[in-house]
Amino acid sequence: MDFKRSAVVLIVCFFILDLFLFGLVWQKRSDVKNPLNTSINVIDQMKQDGITLPTLNATVESVPIIQVTPQSTDGKLSSLPNQVVTLDKNIINGQFVTPIQLDLSGSVSADSFADLTKIVENNQVAFGNQYTWSSYNPTTRKVVYTQKADKLTIMDGSSQIIFTINANDQVVSYEQTYAGSVQVLGKERELITAQKAVEILYLAGRISSKATVQSVKLSYYQSLVLKDFSIYSPAWYIEIRQSDGQLIARRVDAIHGTVLANETLETTNTQTQRTTTSNTTTTQSVQQQ
Repeated sequence: MDFKRSAVVLIVCFFILDLFLFGLVWQKRSDVKNPLNTSINVIDQMKQDGITLPTLNATVESVPIIQVTPQSTDGKLSSLPNQVVTLDKNIINGQFVTPIQLDLSGSVSADSFADLTKIVENNQVAFGNQYTWSSYNPTTRKVVYTQKADKLTIMDGSSQIIFTINANDQVVSYEQTYAGSVQVLGKERELITAQKAVEILYLAGRISSKATVQSVKLSYYQSLVLKDFSIYSPAWYIEIRQSDGQLIARRVDAIHGTVLANETLETTNTQTQRTTTSNTTTTQSVQQQ
């Protein structure tokens, strides 16, 4: 009698276990068919907060980490034409003897600076053929060229040329930093998407309501400084126009998805910042003055 009773108990237990396992399998299938789309929820919430967004690329990209080794400017500055050049703490300052005339009437784009770009690419500034046009700020009348590094450009202020334009649309001077020669390290690494980077900023409280996300660019930033070289890692460079009209720039590490602090940015600045980025990341906001 005890044996029959034990058998019944075991059968009931196995039946309950089967029901439990069946429930788990069914729930798993339901999750696969109907995944929780947190991305859509975050984007919807941003729109509810009045945040204007550009078209955000959801494609997963892969780029390598790079090593940049400083290179001497000896012999590069004395032969530059039409300018007086000085070097102070690794920052090159140039004054054009005859200003470079531009035509900035009408809609201004990269093509508006074709004559200046030709001068840069022809090495009429030091290491000029390693730089490419990046942006123009009509408020500060500064045009920025950034150093090319493998597939991207360095956009942390450590390797850029900032040209100053006077009221007559003439380029009169520039300030330049140069990081050095670039070497790819290892294999390409899979990155978070542009959309994910913007979502991370928003969830960290770094995009205010009624702001406009103007651009999202993949770039390099100086993540580690060593004695003889520096390591640069990929980051999403995000420009945001706040509701009060102020333009700020923030950066998200494209590998780890962390909001970077202690950045060196040059979008609205009129003077190159001389600080370097440490390999420590926090969610502290960084604002250009």
